[in-house]
Amino acid sequence: MIKLYEQYRRPIHSYAYRLLGHQEDADDITQEVFIRACTAWEGLYDRDRLSSWLYRIATNLCLDLMRRRKRLSWWSLSNRWRREEHNGRSELTADEESSILLADDGGIPEVAERELIRLALSRIPEEYAAALILNAAQGIPYQEVAAIIGISPNASATRISRAKKMFMEQYKRLNKVEYERQEGRK
Repeated sequence: MIKLYEQYRRPIHSYAYRLLGHQEDADDITQEVFIRACTAWEGLYDRDRLSSWLYRIATNLCLDLMRRRKRLSWWSLSNRWRREEHNGRSELTADEESSILLADDGGIPEVAERELIRLALSRIPEEYAAALILNAAQGIPYQEVAAIIGISPNASATRISRAKKMFMEQYKRLNKVEYERQEGRK
């Protein structure tokens, strides 16, 4: 089991971090993946696919956490929305919306770029984000992504293709909002 942990800890952590965008959450998910792996080890009959099995555990844990987060963030956003309606405004402007969504880059372009990527990923459905990260960031072929997510290889290829399109649309939109925000400061 120690060998399994040493071999897969970094890839699983990297995947969880890319999907969740938070170091502490990725640490927790990684720990939980290996706790569950230890617990289920004796009953595991197909040990030839350990990578897929571990990524599937990680995917399920990450998606659960993302769904819980979405409920919490929706609640906090709706509270802000009500406060602004109470002040006589009926909708958020682009600048107000981007100030909620985009963190100040502090003058470091790499940090701002990572934040745009994280935000773009957070704006596509979780199942698509997971497939995209597994394939594009982790380098896992679509056939193995299918096994991890629990769909057919054809559905996996389609999901990855659609995820790329969704990601690019969101990334371009966020990049445009950020550019307009930066131009407005000048």
